[in-house]
Amino acid sequence: MDWDDDSGKQELMPEVEVEKVSLRDFIVPAKVSAFVKGYVPCSEGDDGYEMFDDARLRELFKAYVCSLGDPLSLYVDDLKMAGFQMVCSIVTGEPCIFARKRG
Repeated sequence: MDWDDDSGKQELMPEVEVEKVSLRDFIVPAKVSAFVKGYVPCSEGDDGYEMFDDARLRELFKAYVCSLGDPLSLYVDDLKMAGFQMVCSIVTGEPCIFARKRG
């Protein structure tokens, strides 16, 4: 092959924009909405309270760490905007969200 010969050059393809995938793409807003419709925020010890710790929230939302990060952090942020606060349990010392089923 002659290196000075231009006949073998390939034409460059035009640049194509590819959307970046973000952690937010893995969040299912309907899951947050369903939780908010099914539960109300409460405190530890309130009648009918349930404790949603890290493991329970991960299972509930199917929010497992992936190469883009931890989707649970976004679910917790979305729940916080709906009034659910992550606090430390006085019983276990573990951070969790306390909620009770809407009645």
